[in-house]
Amino acid sequence: MSIPSGVIVPLFLVSFLLCGFQYFRLNYDRRLMNLQFGMMLGAIVLMLAVVFFRGALFSWVFFLLGLLWLGLSVYLLRKMLAAKV
Repeated sequence: MSIPSGVIVPLFLVSFLLCGFQYFRLNYDRRLMNLQFGMMLGAIVLMLAVVFFRGALFSWVFFLLGLLWLGLSVYLLRKMLAAKV
């Protein structure tokens, strides 16, 4: 049983958008060396990997990785918003 890429890619897309919001909200001097930029780049790379690598095992791995990526981006967003208040 494989998970369709139409379910996996939106996880990475929402994660990219959340990390992009955090990236532009935080004002760092080193823009390319922070966690949000790395997660944004990783989300794009993983979205492309989902499209190019197809198979039952790959779909489960990418689905679990997408859930982890989304969970981490939501956690960082909540931590950032709690620190700003």
